[in-house]
Amino acid sequence: MEMQTLFNENFELPTSHSTTTHITTSQSTKDTSSSTLNLSQLPVELLEVVLSCLTDPISQRRLSQVCRLWRETVARLRWLRLMSFERRLHLRLPLAGSLHELHGNQGFSLLLCVDSPVLLAGTAVFLPYRENLQFDVSGEVQLVRHGTPHVGPVGEKIISSSFHVTREKAMQWQEDCDGKTYACLQGPWLSNRSGQGGTLGGACKGLHPMPVMFNNVMELEPGIKYLLTLKMAEEKGGVVVSDQIGTVWGFQGVPRRKKGPDQNHFRWFQVYRPGLSSSVTSGQFPIIYYIA
Repeated sequence: MEMQTLFNENFELPTSHSTTTHITTSQSTKDTSSSTLNLSQLPVELLEVVLSCLTDPISQRRLSQVCRLWRETVARLRWLRLMSFERRLHLRLPLAGSLHELHGNQGFSLLLCVDSPVLLAGTAVFLPYRENLQFDVSGEVQLVRHGTPHVGPVGEKIISSSFHVTREKAMQWQEDCDGKTYACLQGPWLSNRSGQGGTLGGACKGLHPMPVMFNNVMELEPGIKYLLTLKMAEEKGGVVVSDQIGTVWGFQGVPRRKKGPDQNHFRWFQVYRPGLSSSVTSGQFPIIYYIA
C-alpha cells in the first residue's frame, strides 16, 4: 500500500502535462520509424550481395519463400552461378536381390529421418522385370509427416507424385545401356557373391530404377520421422488388372552408416503396417534424390 501511494504521489501529473508528454512521445516515435530501413526497401544490387553470402540450399529455399522479389533474386543469382546448390543421390540398394518378387502386399514403405535439414527431391522405383512385364504400370509415391511403424494414426501427407508407364516405355527403359548410366545395377545378388564386378559393371541387365521426382523439393527436418510409401498397379486400357504387382527386389544387406564429410544424412526404420512391405535393407526405393 505504501509503495502504491508513493507511486501515485511521485508520478501523477496534471492533465495538461500528460497531453504534452503524449505529443512528444508520438513525435519521437515518428522520427524513429522514419529512420528505420526496411529490408524490402534495399536496392536490388545490395540485396544480391547479402543473399549471395548464403551458400547452403536450405537457407536459399527459405529465403525464396519470403516474397516475390527475394524469390526472383535467388533465381537470378543461381542463373549467374553466384549462388549454387548440389544435386545428390543416395544409392540405398546397389544390387538386385531378385528379378521378381511378389509379396502379396499392395505397397512398399519405410520410415526415414535426417540428422540435418535436407531437401528431398524424389526417389527411384523398380518396375517389373522384362519378361514379367505384361501390362502398363501406374503408381504413386507419397511422403507423410510424423509416420509410425505400426497400426495407428499418422500425420499429414505433405507431398506425392503419381506416374504411369506404358509397357512399351517400360521395356525401352530396361534395354541394354552397356553400363553407361549410374543407375545401371547388377543382380540378382546370388550371382554376384563371388565379388566380381560392382554397381557400375559393364554387363547391363536392364536393372534401371525409374526416377519418380516430386514437383517441388520438400524440406525434411531433423527429429521428425517421415513415412515414404509406394503403391503400384498393373493396368490394361485404363482398367486396373492387379494391385499386387511383382517387381525387381533391391538388396543392400546390413546397412552401414557412413561417417565423415560424406555421411549420407539419412536413417531408415522398419514399417510393420498391414498391406505394406517394409523396404529398409531390401525392396523398393533403391535411390533417394536430394539436395543438401
